Amino acid sequence: MGGRPLKKLLWRCNHVLRLASWIVPRGQRVEWLREWEGEVWHWGHFLMESGRLSRRTEQELLRHCWGAFADATWHRFNRVAVLSFFHEWPRTPRFCILAILAVLVILLAGDPASIFSGFIAPPPYADPDHLLTIFVAERSQWLAPEILRDWVLQVSKESQLISGGAAYAWRPSLVRGPAGTESILSARITPALFGLLGVRPSLGKTFQETDLPPCGNCVVLSDAIWRSQFQSDGHVIGRSLLLDGRQVEIIGVLPPHCRLAARDIGVFSPFGTGSRPLLPMYEWPGALLRAPTGLDPIKARKQLETLINQADSIPANTKLGIISVKDLEYEFLKSCLAWFAFALLFLLALMWCPFARLVTTSPHGNARDVFRWWVFFVLKNALLLMTILIICLDLVRIAALRSRGTMYPVVSAGAMWLFWIGATLALTWSIRDHLGRCRSCLKRFGAQVNLRSAGDFFLERAGTELVCDGGHGVLHMPLMQSSCVDSERWSYLDESWSALFGEREKGFSNSQLIFLPRRTTWEEDDDD
Repeated sequence: MGGRPLKKLLWRCNHVLRLASWIVPRGQRVEWLREWEGEVWHWGHFLMESGRLSRRTEQELLRHCWGAFADATWHRFNRVAVLSFFHEWPRTPRFCILAILAVLVILLAGDPASIFSGFIAPPPYADPDHLLTIFVAERSQWLAPEILRDWVLQVSKESQLISGGAAYAWRPSLVRGPAGTESILSARITPALFGLLGVRPSLGKTFQETDLPPCGNCVVLSDAIWRSQFQSDGHVIGRSLLLDGRQVEIIGVLPPHCRLAARDIGVFSPFGTGSRPLLPMYEWPGALLRAPTGLDPIKARKQLETLINQADSIPANTKLGIISVKDLEYEFLKSCLAWFAFALLFLLALMWCPFARLVTTSPHGNARDVFRWWVFFVLKNALLLMTILIICLDLVRIAALRSRGTMYPVVSAGAMWLFWIGATLALTWSIRDHLGRCRSCLKRFGAQVNLRSAGDFFLERAGTELVCDGGHGVLHMPLMQSSCVDSERWSYLDESWSALFGEREKGFSNSQLIFLPRRTTWEEDDDD
């Protein structure tokens, strides 16, 4: 084989090397390129003179030249520093906080209209202070929805305490659309309901009081059902689906987070003009009344309570309650927060042993270390619990939309138990992670020393010592109480240990400790 193939091969290799040399710092570029070109030149001539120059060996030499990019990168960046960074950075408290924050941001950004935002957001109603809701109290006899509807329509015309009124009746239902059958809550309403709430549809229209006769087969969908059944299709108006086996036509879609009496209603339909079979203890009535703007809401509520009790059309054995929509939302939030607070206190009582270890081995004597230790612990657990809460609420939201169609009863039961389990696991990991960190720099321990086993020598040192590789201190962990390591404790290392760990470079804080190796006696003699 002639020299022309070798020239062509070396020409290609040199171009690859010159391209990679641009990564090398300018002061080292000439020397680096000379070394690589010399190595490739000798390799190519060896292959030529030994008769081994073939297509396969050419490919091997070219692959070796492409490896110059990695070598050039390590010349640009200190390899020891980069590898040390990837080894040390995951052990720092900053990495732990940023990792939890990243998960939290992904959860919040992944679904802006998630149940968490709807859970903490106020209801999108106009003037909720003057909006009162009437409901059948617990342990009260069931009331037919048409009776309450007729009373609301009558009193809204006759009483000066009410500027507007609407009635509804909610019940569990089955809806069948393009995505299949789904269990939801549906409600029959009077046409004035949405106008009373001040809610405008995001698509189409809602029921109007001027619709005579009312459209018996028309329905308005919630935002959740619109997304689950029609995948947010903007051309859903005029399409049909099955509601409890009856075909209905869609005339509108409501905006997100619209709820009726703390319940997520999936499908709204108007009260029919014809007779319907009564559904005792299955379909529950309710009403919304708006007090005049200038009237005190508390005073209006008391006067309306008296008016309800004196109503002749309402059966005497039926007990009705009245509360403002704003107070109803706040009561629900208070009950949820109280449950979560009780769950956290129960967790702390259940995990008192690990928490006691955390208190026993906490830093002592240095106020700065104590402050950083507990601030990091509180911040880490707050972010963890918030992340667990969002995950639980989103999981329950998915399950609720597929089973019952309502958020609040499930949140008060399923989500809270799920949060309790998730919080238990999160706090267990958090305390274990905290116990394995240096009490000064808060980095995870890098060295572990085993001091004999418990059965070797009685009354000898038996246990484990976790040593901070920054030389700040040692965590002593006994295997048995009769050993010399008699209790779990944290000990600071004094300056005499600097010969092993190095000297701290001046100008760095405790969180940026760098230890420089001490010079030995023979090195000092050589300088002299």
